[in-house]
Amino acid sequence: MTAPVRSRLGLAELPAGALPVLERAGERARAVDREGGDPWETLRELGQLGLLAAPLPLQVELIHALARRCTATAFSLWGHRSALEYHWVTGSTPPDGAEAGRLALASGMAPAYKEEAGLGEIPLVATDRPDGSLAVDGVLPWCSNLREGAWIVMPVRWEDGRRAIVRIARDAPGVGVTPLVGLMALDGTSSGVLCLEQVAVPAGGVLTQDVSGFRDRARAAFLLLQSGMCLGLAGAALDAAEAAADPVAQRVLADELEAGRADWESLRADLVRTVRAAAWDAGDAGDAGDVGEADAAAAAVSPRELVSVRLEVALLTGRATQLEQKTVGGRGYAQASDTSRRAREAAFLPVQSPTETHLRHLLVSADDSARSRP
Repeated sequence: MTAPVRSRLGLAELPAGALPVLERAGERARAVDREGGDPWETLRELGQLGLLAAPLPLQVELIHALARRCTATAFSLWGHRSALEYHWVTGSTPPDGAEAGRLALASGMAPAYKEEAGLGEIPLVATDRPDGSLAVDGVLPWCSNLREGAWIVMPVRWEDGRRAIVRIARDAPGVGVTPLVGLMALDGTSSGVLCLEQVAVPAGGVLTQDVSGFRDRARAAFLLLQSGMCLGLAGAALDAAEAAADPVAQRVLADELEAGRADWESLRADLVRTVRAAAWDAGDAGDAGDVGEADAAAAAVSPRELVSVRLEVALLTGRATQLEQKTVGGRGYAQASDTSRRAREAAFLPVQSPTETHLRHLLVSADDSARSRP
C-alpha cells in the first residue's frame, strides 16, 4: 500500500528511528483517547532519540506526523517543545532532563499573548521578597503537561506594572493543581487549573523581564508548531474521507473533496514557506541559546503571517473532520472510532490558545492598523 500523499510536509526528513515511535503512538491513540493512556510514553521515546530539542523545521515535520496518528500526544509535544523554546530565546538553560524527555515542561503563556492583544490582564501577581526572590499568587485557568516533576513557564506581573517570564516546579510548596477531566480527546494530557499561593521563585527562576521582546522571539515556534499539528490532523481526516467515499459520495461531495485537497496543498505550501522563513539555523541540532539568532528568526516572518497560517489550518481541520464524518457515515459515530476521535480532537482547536476569536481579533486589528497608516 502506498503512503498517503499527505504523510509529509517536506520540511525535513524524519530519522528512521522516529518511524516506529510514531507507529506506536498511533497504536496508543485509542487508549490515550478513551482509556487513560499516557502520551508521555511517546515523548520519552522521542527524547531518547534527541528529537524533543530538534530544530524548528524538523520539529514541525515531527509534530505534523504525530498529529496524523494522535493529536492529544502531538499537543503534549507542542507544550513541551514550546517551553523549551522559552528557555532558549531567553538564553536560559532548561531543567536537567527536559531535552531528553525525562521530565515534562508546561507552557502557561496564554495570558501573556492575551494581554498583548488587549484581551485581559496576566492573572499571576508577583511580589518582591527581601532575599531577592519573588512570591507568586493567582490562578492559571488551563495548563497541560502538569505531570509530577514538571516545570511550568508562565508570565507574572507586579502591581507597579512590571512583567516577567518565570518558571516554577509543579510540585513546589504553594502550587495546587485541580485536574481537568471529562475533556474531549484530551484527558491524557495532564491538564488542569493551576492555583498558586505564595509560591517562591528564586532569582534564577526569572527567565526574563523583557516580556515584549520575549513574545516576539517565541511567537514563531509557538504558532508554527500548532499549525503543523493542525495540518497533520486535517490531512489524516482528508485521507480517511477520500478512502471511505463510495461512488455516490464521490459524486455528490466532489466539490468538498476537491476543495479539501486544494486547501491542504495550499496551506502546506504556506506553512513550509513560513517555517523556513522563521528557522534561524536549519542545520542546528536544537541549541538555540543565542538570543541574537532568535531575534533574526522573529524578524524573518511577520506576526500577521504566523497568525493567518495558524487560523486557516485550524479552520481547514474543522472542515476536514466534518467531511470525514460525511463519507464514513454511521460507523464513524461510535466513540471508539478514529473518525470520532479526530472530530473531538478538532473540536479543541477553536478554544486552544490563541483561540479562534483571539486569532481573528489579531488579524482585524492588523488590517485596521494598516488602513490607518498614511
